[in-house]
Amino acid sequence: MREAAHHLPEVPDAPARPVAAVTDAMAGVLGEEIREEAVVTIACVPDGRTGIAGTVA
Repeated sequence: MREAAHHLPEVPDAPARPVAAVTDAMAGVLGEEIREEAVVTIACVPDGRTGIAGTVA
């Protein structure tokens, strides 16, 4: 994800949403018992350091 995605004024809980969604998906696939041990890390990339189709985005 780009760093700016975590600072959307219209989505005050922007960082929490993907963490919750990935945790839910992991628990759905691997079983609810893994939820308490699940670790989700969102690595943010500063603007200008991401490339899409060979172009810096």
